[in-house]
Amino acid sequence: MQAFHILDHPADVGFEAFGATREEVFENAARALVSLRVDLDSVAAQESRNVQVQGSDWLSLLVNWLSEILYLQDAERRLFCDFKLTGLRETELTAIAQGEQFNPSKHRLKSLVKAITYHQLAFEKRGDLWRARVFVDV
Repeated sequence: MQAFHILDHPADVGFEAFGATREEVFENAARALVSLRVDLDSVAAQESRNVQVQGSDWLSLLVNWLSEILYLQDAERRLFCDFKLTGLRETELTAIAQGEQFNPSKHRLKSLVKAITYHQLAFEKRGDLWRARVFVDV
């Protein structure tokens, strides 16, 4: 199963993330977000970070989760390559993110993601798979 793929859009960049469970979709969506910024293979899982976010429903939880990953990239210059959800409810998520400090000699930046948007946002189950569709402002 493909974990995620990037979507073409005239004005923004998007991705779809897939998983057999809700947890897997949230983890793969975070990987997809980071892959827009850098090559995931260039990031080493040298340190772990606990992450907790809340939302009013599944969609806002997904946006807040990805926004927190984006915040950690921008404000703390942290890049993550792996994510493991330790708790997931419709309004709350806890996870462990593994990665390292941004290093310009090691990590080649691809694009600058400004924000996670609600444009065409989706989180749904189709058959046996869960799917999230997310567009970001670049």
